Amino acid sequence: MTKNTKTRASQVADTGTVARVAMLLRIISERSGSFTLTDVIKISGLPAPTVHRLLDLLAQQGLVAHEKSSRAYRIGTELYRICSLVHSNVPLSRLIQPVLADAVAEMDETCYFALYLPAQLAVMYDSRVDSSHPLNYRFECHKPMSLLWGASGRTILAYLSPELIDAAIAQETQFSPQGPLPDREALLAALADIRLKGYSHTHGERVAGAVGVLAPVFDHNDEIYGALGFTIPEQRFESDRLPLLIDSAVKHAGALSNALGASEGVSSISKAVQT
Repeated sequence: MTKNTKTRASQVADTGTVARVAMLLRIISERSGSFTLTDVIKISGLPAPTVHRLLDLLAQQGLVAHEKSSRAYRIGTELYRICSLVHSNVPLSRLIQPVLADAVAEMDETCYFALYLPAQLAVMYDSRVDSSHPLNYRFECHKPMSLLWGASGRTILAYLSPELIDAAIAQETQFSPQGPLPDREALLAALADIRLKGYSHTHGERVAGAVGVLAPVFDHNDEIYGALGFTIPEQRFESDRLPLLIDSAVKHAGALSNALGASEGVSSISKAVQT
């Protein structure tokens, strides 16, 4: 279970049932197998009676199920059904994968789409298409990560409000340490530079030896939705190809933004956030 989920628990502990149920669904969905009441209590930080009551309510709706042979729980068939319906009826991959494939065909470098997770103030790699090279970085998908590091995180962070940027800095201890917290003023200057240029280029920030070039993706509300671009091992990175990589990342991020319904010509300049 991610440290992110555990730390976020304290922020919803005093809110309503919906927020608590949402957190429990997130916790159990991130489990790779069965889980116990103690597991959920430890991760959520909620009182034992509250967790027990909410799990019973979820069990009544078929979203979780009791293991008859033990005191553990597992994901229920109704939750599987709902997830399957969402995946089937809202095939976002139909939009994303062809754009990634076009970018890889153009540059022959592994292309990722990183999705912004507003509820967790985090980013996760959602989709990728690999290059033909035997040497590639393959990041774990669907794992929440910090917004403060790497081209994927900072591309998204650059288009958030000053309040959300400060919140992302404040919650950084949720994630595995990437190093000392960046100086706030230096970080804000770096984010302003990303908005000005319309892309982020980092070297070894999240993973040693990984070069990232990503551009912002916007949704139908012209709000930041994610980031798209390339991650390249430094052993193969050629600096003279950087302008081509930037152009390709920006172009294909724009194509995905248009497919998601963003305004025609939406850009980093039009979406700049004054910090």
